[in-house]
Amino acid sequence: MSFKTILVPVSSPEASRSTLDTALLAANRWKSHLEVMHVRPDPRGLVPYTGEGMDGSMIEEIMDVTEREGRERALETRQMFEEFWANRSLTVSDKPSPDAGVTVSWCEEAGREDEIVALRGRLYDLIVVGRPVPDSPLPSPITLEAALHDTGRPILVTPPQAPSKTGEHIAIAWEASPEAARTIAVSIQALVEAETVTILAPTLAQPLPLDPQELVERLVWHGVDAKLHSFDAQASELGPAFLSQASEVGADLLVKGAYSQSRLRQMVLGGRTRHILAHTTIPVLLAK
Repeated sequence: MSFKTILVPVSSPEASRSTLDTALLAANRWKSHLEVMHVRPDPRGLVPYTGEGMDGSMIEEIMDVTEREGRERALETRQMFEEFWANRSLTVSDKPSPDAGVTVSWCEEAGREDEIVALRGRLYDLIVVGRPVPDSPLPSPITLEAALHDTGRPILVTPPQAPSKTGEHIAIAWEASPEAARTIAVSIQALVEAETVTILAPTLAQPLPLDPQELVERLVWHGVDAKLHSFDAQASELGPAFLSQASEVGADLLVKGAYSQSRLRQMVLGGRTRHILAHTTIPVLLAK
């Protein structure tokens, strides 16, 4: 599929600038429209979480503070968006225009960011979200999980520092899993348009159930001349191995199936996807 419409949730200027910059790299690469969305917290949603013993005036004060801070953050984030498109001479439009190149638009919602992204994300070809960083609530890991698990759409996870390019050299993390197969399928147009495609094929104690050379041969039918890069690895260390091998071959985008192990197993024992989400320094395209 092609990524013609891209949703970019932005939470604040500090947390979202690199996400927006990376989204623009992808949009330039794939000739896409970016819809930049900010979600203001709805103070009414806090009422069920207020503590026992709070009287009406205390609850009202908390709601007033939340609404005021939400408005201030929304204004700051909107200003960031205005500077973003103006400094890059982008076309602001909410309708397709074959001659405009990359276009951008802004929308603002009120509620919980994860719930709104989970719903509205189903309308777009791709959702771009920032990689969570330690000791910071933003970008929100809950929003990332909602985008990945509840939209039925692929997501592009951006690193804290925006790269200089993405999509020119794509590395595929091949695990022969259904999730890997789906991610390759939804990324096929990006693979066709890439200058270089490298399949990262781990050699494990228990071999993969599908020979990665067969994937190379199937991609040829799409016009993708993929190179096979084999490396020795342990199954328990595949997350770090995929990142290090992607860096070794010079990839600027990693394509990977998300949570090929169960989410519970990943939470208890750690996992490949969780490691990559915590440590990647290049954009990662994930799907389930």
